[in-house]
Amino acid sequence: MTVKVLEVDVAQPLPSFTDHDIERYPFVQILVRKHGQPVGYTWIHARSQHFLREEFIRIEIERQLYDSFNRIELERQLGTQPIGVWKDTPYNWPSVTVGLCTRGRPESLERALKSLLLLDYPTDKLEVLVVDNAPPDDATEKVVAHFPQFSYVVEPRPGLDWARNRAIKEAQGEIIAYTDDDVAVDSLWLKAIVRPFEEPNVMCVTGLVAPAERDTDAQNWFEEYNGFGKGFEKRYYVPGMRRNWAFFPLGSGGFGTGANMAYRKSLFERVGGFDEALDVGTPTHGAGDLEMYYRTLHNGFTLVYEPQALIWHYHRRDYKVLKGQIRDWGRGVYAFWTKVFLTDPDMRWLALWFGIVWYWRGFLKRLIKRGGSHRNLRIGEAIGALQGPTAYILARRKANRIAAATWPETTVRRGVPTTHSSDIILKVHGN
Repeated sequence: MTVKVLEVDVAQPLPSFTDHDIERYPFVQILVRKHGQPVGYTWIHARSQHFLREEFIRIEIERQLYDSFNRIELERQLGTQPIGVWKDTPYNWPSVTVGLCTRGRPESLERALKSLLLLDYPTDKLEVLVVDNAPPDDATEKVVAHFPQFSYVVEPRPGLDWARNRAIKEAQGEIIAYTDDDVAVDSLWLKAIVRPFEEPNVMCVTGLVAPAERDTDAQNWFEEYNGFGKGFEKRYYVPGMRRNWAFFPLGSGGFGTGANMAYRKSLFERVGGFDEALDVGTPTHGAGDLEMYYRTLHNGFTLVYEPQALIWHYHRRDYKVLKGQIRDWGRGVYAFWTKVFLTDPDMRWLALWFGIVWYWRGFLKRLIKRGGSHRNLRIGEAIGALQGPTAYILARRKANRIAAATWPETTVRRGVPTTHSSDIILKVHGN
């Protein structure tokens, strides 16, 4: 099954879908927005061109998202405005560094950088920093050279969290917003993810991750299995939730994903940087973002999920690669809980108990009750989970060796600010 992913804003005239290829995409998933604010998804089974006419789509949007529109209207009456309304109002925007960590994916990186050119944010308050992690060649550097307003630095120590920590060290902004090289950011993304920081105790903000395409079975299975989406309602996570949520904040996988997260730079002075023994490039293969969410909340700060901070993610197209990614999820999260067990006496036994409970409920119980195409993915994730504790111990030793080794000094090539983004886009497209 192939699904065409589209977006519309109901506050504007809907685009024409007369050229839609029904034979290739019999199903349409529409991200519906109102004044820029994501409301929800509407599904259309496009059995004929009739089902893509504007009047039919508007009827389906209203029918499928009736409750969501009521919630949006209630929020408006309570004073919460969609980003599309207040984006042009005077506001003292903070300085921001967008940290994009990458390794060996120049084609997808170029797509991500082109989307960053279109960000609606004051150029004098914005820095885009590309961190090239242990590059195998100069392909990434050549791509970034086409974007002279963006900064570039090599982090020679291999591992995503080494790259994230290098972004912290080099960032000039008071807010650091992280994203990946396999995304396209919405033009309003940065304003939306930065705005919650006006509340002083907010130290971390995450946002909505929508699928950019669903052209293969693997991409569809990823969305059906779990995906990155965390819903369309803004949520605050505060330390006091522990009273009603026994394992809080160990289940930090529900708070957001590392492709779409932002922090006050000052947080890292208080709680330290990302754990270099976690995430891609280490034996753990993941959960560096989840561990930092945990540490943010465990140290008494607030984390906000803001769905108006939207990015589009290009999922893995190949099933074998997808299966490895899901296995890495299991390995990473159990490595993270292993770290909590080893280093946090107050949470040690709760982490152990949560790991046992989750393995039964999240894997074994679901495998017994459910079959289908996702069974192999869940088995892979369960196998990865069993590897997590050993993986963390090995990764910690490796990170210590890397930290003790001597690495070549690298400097940042700072970008040259420009207000003529469209000229740069035309230049890149012409190459």
